Amino acid sequence: MTEIQLKNRGPIAEIILDGPESRNALDADNLRDVAAAVAKVAEAVPNVRVLLIRGEGKVFCSGRDIANVDVETDDAHAFLADIFAPVFQAIRALPIPVIAQVQGAALGLGYGVAAAADIIFAADDAKFGSPFAAIGAMLDSGAHHVFIDRVGYHRTMDLIVTGDFLTGAEAAATGIVSRAVPAAELSDFVESKLEKIVTGPAEAFAMEKGFVQKLADERPNLAEVLAQEAALQESARQTLDYAEGFRAFQERRKPDFG
Repeated sequence: MTEIQLKNRGPIAEIILDGPESRNALDADNLRDVAAAVAKVAEAVPNVRVLLIRGEGKVFCSGRDIANVDVETDDAHAFLADIFAPVFQAIRALPIPVIAQVQGAALGLGYGVAAAADIIFAADDAKFGSPFAAIGAMLDSGAHHVFIDRVGYHRTMDLIVTGDFLTGAEAAATGIVSRAVPAAELSDFVESKLEKIVTGPAEAFAMEKGFVQKLADERPNLAEVLAQEAALQESARQTLDYAEGFRAFQERRKPDFG
């Protein structure tokens, strides 16, 4: 059984999937606990400046916990639409960077949790994909959208019908994850990036997150992007972070974004 932990280290919040025995598989109650943890993180902004989602043990998340699911009475639609999707959207809606640290595997719903993050740092030998083909179920948790966008129709169908997985290195090469590093170096690598983010311009990061999500979802044309960038840059110019960064550059010193 997986437990959901929320820990705070100053400006860094961590949501931890803690169930190594079950490979951090998640059931409906677990997802509700994740939603509650995300809500607490949202309340802690701006004191919290970055969220890390990680799994204990050798695996990030093996997917939905189906050990006690009755196939005759299970409502798959309600599980995905009413329980999982709101969690996914809540993670995306956080106005701070969210990092998923993936070791071992992120399969099915486990990949969906990782994909809700803004940045995915993975072990180069991690596994991504879905074993659903073997049990007659569908790919879900937003993976169709990501896979078709990143690897195209043919590779997506290959992964679905064969049940083969992408390694972390392959996923990084195709843009399914941000970067892949040797498994032994993953924790230290992620920690170094967290420290960099928490000292960065939080207001600009929030603006960029919203804008990049909009571009990914709506795919406006170039003229629209240029116009929106100009408006967003002017909004950024009026922030304290922008003024501090600008002056620090002029004065040849490191900016202090507080």
